[in-house]
Amino acid sequence: MTRVNVSLAIVLVICTSLIIGQSRGEKKPAASKPTSKKFRLERLRGKVVFLAEALKRKYGIRSVSEASKRVLALEAKDGKLHPLVEDFRGRAFRLDKRLRTMDAELLVRRYKGSPTLQVIGVYTLEKKGKFELDYWCDICAIALYELKPCDCCQGAIRLRKRKR
Repeated sequence: MTRVNVSLAIVLVICTSLIIGQSRGEKKPAASKPTSKKFRLERLRGKVVFLAEALKRKYGIRSVSEASKRVLALEAKDGKLHPLVEDFRGRAFRLDKRLRTMDAELLVRRYKGSPTLQVIGVYTLEKKGKFELDYWCDICAIALYELKPCDCCQGAIRLRKRKR
């Protein structure tokens, strides 16, 4: 046998033993599983603000000018400031000023050991009730979570409020 044939034979034996081991119900190495919950879900009410502006208004802390519009935070009804992760849901508050002017309820993930919140759902609280917010493309009939052209048709989208 040539070296190539020997190498192929070894690879074939290894693959066959792995397949047989799995079919016999032998345990595969466990994927990394968290030993406890990584986060907890919470609902918090307040207004989303730029953290630097809130720190100046509440405590007289002045940030450098380039930090003034850098970090978003939920200013809760109890006055606490909760920094927000700026992923596609959190970035919506930067891109659409209307979201920063309304009383909001945010469904968030609070990760163990992190001071920041990840926004999962956005609701507005009005006299008529609670409304879930997202963006909607009337042409493609798809929901989006930040103000931008539609992912599908690149057309305009609108802020959508649905009664909850």
